[in-house]
Amino acid sequence: MMETLAAEIAGHASRMYRVALRIVGSMDAAQDVAQDACVKALRGAEKFDGRAALATWLHRITVNCAHDHLRKSRQMERGRADWDHDTMGMLAMLEAGPAKRAEQNETYRVALTLIAKLPDDCRSAFMLTQLDGYTYDEAAAIENLSRGTVASRVYRARQILMEQMNHHRAGEVP
Repeated sequence: MMETLAAEIAGHASRMYRVALRIVGSMDAAQDVAQDACVKALRGAEKFDGRAALATWLHRITVNCAHDHLRKSRQMERGRADWDHDTMGMLAMLEAGPAKRAEQNETYRVALTLIAKLPDDCRSAFMLTQLDGYTYDEAAAIENLSRGTVASRVYRARQILMEQMNHHRAGEVP
């Protein structure tokens, strides 16, 4: 049974890494967070009751581990604002499919930078639903919020991103 669970968790490892990378902003730290999340999931296997999907449960563990990491390193305030250029490039490669990798452009990099600058609550809801592919209901379960709260945060994130992208295209610095 433990081998089966370990194999299932391993199947989610790349998604767990991407989630951690978005939160901690460092590739090395994201690897540590993802590994910690896998260990915690295996140790807490008896707590998984099947009410939520395994992916939802693992995502919540990963988010909690990432937040713990940020608290420990006292980077919660700076969060994702300190992302370096290499990390942003790696995130872009992870998010894009093979065809997209060839055509990554300035607009995509700007969009990722703007997403990193969203308020924490909006960024989390936006990334879960728009980048990670969770439904609003799944994102609500992960974040322990109502579906309506997730929807309003995604809406607010979209409004902020559209406004900032328009400023960028017009050559204005908001």
